[in-house]
Amino acid sequence: MLRARFRKVAVGGTFDTLHTGHTALLFTALNYGRKVLIGVTSDEFAQAYKTYKVKPLKIRFLNLRSLIRELGGDDNNVIIDVINDPYGPTIVDPTVDAIVVSLETLPRAIEINNLRRERGLRPLFIIVVPIIKDGFGNKVSSTLIRDRTGTKELSD
Repeated sequence: MLRARFRKVAVGGTFDTLHTGHTALLFTALNYGRKVLIGVTSDEFAQAYKTYKVKPLKIRFLNLRSLIRELGGDDNNVIIDVINDPYGPTIVDPTVDAIVVSLETLPRAIEINNLRRERGLRPLFIIVVPIIKDGFGNKVSSTLIRDRTGTKELSD
């Protein structure tokens, strides 16, 4: 592992069907931060912008905790919290130093920094993880996995 460079690094998402893109984001956050703050979208917030039925929050939390343990994280250095908007605590928490995003979500990180400046907070250092592609050149995503497996909706 790299030596942690920041006190607290934030990363956020729905974390519905975990895949290599999520692994890259989380691995990067764990390597750059002494503490990692993971914002997971609430069921209500996720359903407001997703076109498919998202796994229940409880299942997403359990799967995420399992992946974090596999990557070397634990309850001492990882905080998982529910977020109900696209920013979570990143726009108000002065202890967050950096944010890990994909190239696709980079505009949101720039927006977060603008909101932090408006509130008199230091902008976050932005760490961009490249988009992960499958062997056919398609961007790996929960949508791609659902389409490939034929899973359009999940039962409650």
